[in-house]
Amino acid sequence: MRFFLSLTIIMIAYCLNGQIIRKSELLRRMDKGAELMLLGNYDSAQVLFQSVLQNMPKLPSDITYYFGRNSYHLRKYKQSINWLNKYIQLKGTKGRFYESAIQYLQFAEDEYLKIEKTRIEQISIDLENAEYDCEGLEKMLCPVCHGAGVVIQTGLFEDTYKTCPYSLGEGYLSCTEYNLFMRGDLEPKVGN
Repeated sequence: MRFFLSLTIIMIAYCLNGQIIRKSELLRRMDKGAELMLLGNYDSAQVLFQSVLQNMPKLPSDITYYFGRNSYHLRKYKQSINWLNKYIQLKGTKGRFYESAIQYLQFAEDEYLKIEKTRIEQISIDLENAEYDCEGLEKMLCPVCHGAGVVIQTGLFEDTYKTCPYSLGEGYLSCTEYNLFMRGDLEPKVGN
């Protein structure tokens, strides 16, 4: 009986020691990643930070700052914003990296907004210049009346039916008219 008890205690101690070594190794990797980040070796730091994130069951709050700051330098602005916000949520104004986290958060938000603005402008330009391929069809279903030829306005007591101002009751637009409509350049026709 004593033998089994002793063996069990030894096995538990061995397992706990393995967890302590594993945790200390992961913390060492985090510190090495922070050192590499400060030296400007962002890709190598990222590998170490990701290793910590994937293998440590309970993450220290500092990893959120390191990963967020490093993500900024790797031009992963949205990721940077998320991790730096998490650091600020966890540590508040008392965190040792608070000032730097706020600074990098602002940098990341500014860069992210620039990218989004450019992306939205490009989408707008693409839509303005887009030509819908009618695939040989002479007429397309009117996107306003959906081919019904009338627009239904629901009122409090009754519905009002009006002739579609774009298709003039036909329910269809020519391919040219359809493309003008999709770009926002088609004016309603007379007859409403």
